[in-house]
Amino acid sequence: MSRNITWTPIVREKLIEFRSERFTPVETLDFISQVVLETEDVLKNPVIGKNYTEEFGKYKGISRIVVRKFQFYFKQDDNDVIVIAVLFPGENKY
Repeated sequence: MSRNITWTPIVREKLIEFRSERFTPVETLDFISQVVLETEDVLKNPVIGKNYTEEFGKYKGISRIVVRKFQFYFKQDDNDVIVIAVLFPGENKY
């Protein structure tokens, strides 16, 4: 059975705004696209082995996975996974 992955508008907008000094805008967009695809692959796996549930702070009780140093916070309801937040590499969650 396949899982449905939903990216909230806030997460989509934030990912589009990601910039890197080391890459051109086109290279950066390609990189972000790859991060999204890898994240969906992990989230579609029925046995999510890399997730962690936050115990403290703003995201307490919410599951998190890390893909290429990006932290993705999500909620799961049966076969629906909703990505509700993303933190960029080096971004503080507090």
